[in-house]
Amino acid sequence: MDSIHRASEVSSAVLPQGVARPSFRRGFAETLLSGNGIPLFFGGAVCLLILVLVAIVLLASFLVDFPIQSKLSLGNYRAVLNSHLFLEVIPNTLLVGIGTVVVALAFGIPLAWLLHRTNLPYANLFLTLIAVSVIVPGFLKGIAWILLLSPNVGFINRFLMDVFALQRPLFDIQSLAGIAYIQGLMMTSTLVFLLSGPMRALDPVLEEASEITGARRWSTFRWVILPLLRPAVLGGAIYVFMTAISMFEIAALLGSLGGKHPVLATEMFLSIYTLTASVPQYGISGVYGALIAVPSLIALYYYYVTIRQSHRFVTVTGKGYVARIHDLGSFKSLGVLFVLFYLLLAVVLPLIVLIWASLLPYLQLPSIEALAALNLGSYKRILNLPGIGRIVWNTVALMVSVSIGVMFLSLMVSWIVTRTKMAIGAVMDSVVMLPHAFPNIGFALALLVLSLMVRMWFPSVPFYGTVSILVVAYVVTRISYGTRVTNAALLQISRELEEAAYVCGSRQIVVWWKLIVPLIGRSMLFLGLWTGLLSFREVSIALMLSGPDNQVLSTYVWTAWIRGDLNVAAALGVIMVVVMGILFLVMQKLGDRNVRVGGTV
Repeated sequence: MDSIHRASEVSSAVLPQGVARPSFRRGFAETLLSGNGIPLFFGGAVCLLILVLVAIVLLASFLVDFPIQSKLSLGNYRAVLNSHLFLEVIPNTLLVGIGTVVVALAFGIPLAWLLHRTNLPYANLFLTLIAVSVIVPGFLKGIAWILLLSPNVGFINRFLMDVFALQRPLFDIQSLAGIAYIQGLMMTSTLVFLLSGPMRALDPVLEEASEITGARRWSTFRWVILPLLRPAVLGGAIYVFMTAISMFEIAALLGSLGGKHPVLATEMFLSIYTLTASVPQYGISGVYGALIAVPSLIALYYYYVTIRQSHRFVTVTGKGYVARIHDLGSFKSLGVLFVLFYLLLAVVLPLIVLIWASLLPYLQLPSIEALAALNLGSYKRILNLPGIGRIVWNTVALMVSVSIGVMFLSLMVSWIVTRTKMAIGAVMDSVVMLPHAFPNIGFALALLVLSLMVRMWFPSVPFYGTVSILVVAYVVTRISYGTRVTNAALLQISRELEEAAYVCGSRQIVVWWKLIVPLIGRSMLFLGLWTGLLSFREVSIALMLSGPDNQVLSTYVWTAWIRGDLNVAAALGVIMVVVMGILFLVMQKLGDRNVRVGGTV
């Protein structure tokens, strides 16, 4: 019987042109009979969980005293929709989002052009270093820039005041502009890689035609290259904006936990972890979560409108095409200096100040006396910190569990999307992209509420305040990226290999284990390492869901900074960067091997 179902699947693996897709009921039955019930179950489960979590946030915003004595009401919206929201919180959020986009574009577009369209020296090395900038977690960059440009303790401000006898500090990083500046530096590397493909695909004929008419290079760049890159630039800008308005850690660090410069993300967090209210206000937090999602969804809508008009920007056709590399000539040194300037701001300065702070018993400006005081005392203190062993174990368990969870569930969803005829595959592919548009901190709120409900209804189930809740949160928020990787990996494998295995009588599980997994193993391992790295550096979700039993290194560094233990925070931050650097080198080595052994499957 099993072989009959296999043969049936083989014969109908590819629908002939003009043949309609089967009905949902028929497709569902065929999927179960063909042995695809396992990916349908797990893929459907993660999609259902995503929808439930989004619904919890939206529902909580309409429930007063949620989740204890809940009743439908607009009371939460009436409490939030006041002058504080419209005159301060929303303007601050928009300014931070737009400012982040401006900074990221100001660095990202020139960097992408220099690295991919010019003969810039050491371009491959610079591209690797820009990718390496991701190993410094965002909240550590925030801490480092506070140490550099804070009005009170900033190294640069104090140095300038001493040298030029200034009465007031020259810079104030703890401002809306400072928040946008740091977030823009953080998002630049992402924008560079988003623009890499479109930048390489530009048709040089259009540039040559512009130059023949007498246009200068800047005019060609301004009036030819940038308009052709409009979909890619707009898509990257929207992604940066959506990420920026939902980021919590930088606004919290530089805005005194939201008290000085409140934005939607900090207000959402402080609605639960507040010093003024007697109980957490989950409904109020849900309102802020819904408000964060609104501009993201609007931006996403305009992105799809642009994509529908993408035929206007086609440059690669059936004609001959060779990418053109521009000769920088005497401007090579300026190009190198620009790249080095970005790397200095994004990586070098934050790392130097963190290392410096970790080696001193108290914060000092660089001097002969300070050099004499350098020691490893802070690193020795880490070994004696209470509960440090459990914190390290929690961190390792979190990284491994999230990596396995994202790899497995992404593969399950992608299998339904790319390998079955079910109409629900397109629905699942859309649902797993929701975490891309919905703020991560919103999913953390939903899981917090869900864990409280589980605690009330099933007291014996260990979920609230455990590492498990962090694993679920990270898997849900990373599934969008994971399915992009697994979709691409599965689409590269011809179905003929599976069909041959089925004809030979192999079962579905054998095909997966003996055929599919080995062929996409390197892509899956790369995905696992990357998601583990992101889980290691994530702090916003971990703070929202933190408890005494699920502390990880990122949250411990945060709490050490908040309580004023600067040296330990800096030392742990340096250790985190070293660990992430090792993981990144492993990923790079894996990528190099992929290139060497790559071929047609």
